[in-house]
Amino acid sequence: MNTLEKNPNALSEILAVVLVLTVIGFLLMVSHLTASRAAVQERVLENKIPAHIPIKIKIKKEKEQSFKDLKNEKWLAEFELEVTNTGNEPSYFLYIMMGTNVKDKADGLEFIYPLTYGRGQLGDIVTKATPDDIPIKPGESRILTIGEAPLWEQGVREKRWQQSNKFTAEIQVLSFGDGTGYFGTQPFPPPNEGKRL
Repeated sequence: MNTLEKNPNALSEILAVVLVLTVIGFLLMVSHLTASRAAVQERVLENKIPAHIPIKIKIKKEKEQSFKDLKNEKWLAEFELEVTNTGNEPSYFLYIMMGTNVKDKADGLEFIYPLTYGRGQLGDIVTKATPDDIPIKPGESRILTIGEAPLWEQGVREKRWQQSNKFTAEIQVLSFGDGTGYFGTQPFPPPNEGKRL
């Protein structure tokens, strides 16, 4: 004779344990899904600028809420990035590429927005700064903006592309105004080139 047939209470206890474990499993799954949804309830800034590049970036404090709000249609136009020179040399030109992580359905290309500081010719790192060029001195900060973005806003409104939930910063050029700097994440001129005569 089966043990469960001899003791009907044992069957009830097993069913009760199974029910409790099922409820606990369900609650854990719901809390995980809720946490996952909460994680994408605001836009994030992904900083891909390596630590060896002598600049630090952050969203201007007064603009953080505007940036994070996924329902804010004007977030891109209101975006302000605070850039601080953390190095020992003045920075005369800076070019940061901001990626939306959203691709155009028509051509599959990501929507990107450039942020720059300084005279455009200094983007060619070998070009030297003039007395008229105003650097970001060591320890100083500047605010970089994108400005109005009506085509982006219209495309999101018309559902031609989704709203961005991540804005990614990548360094393209940093010029010290003396013919040196960084091209991407690599120093320029490359260390192995040394000084050529």
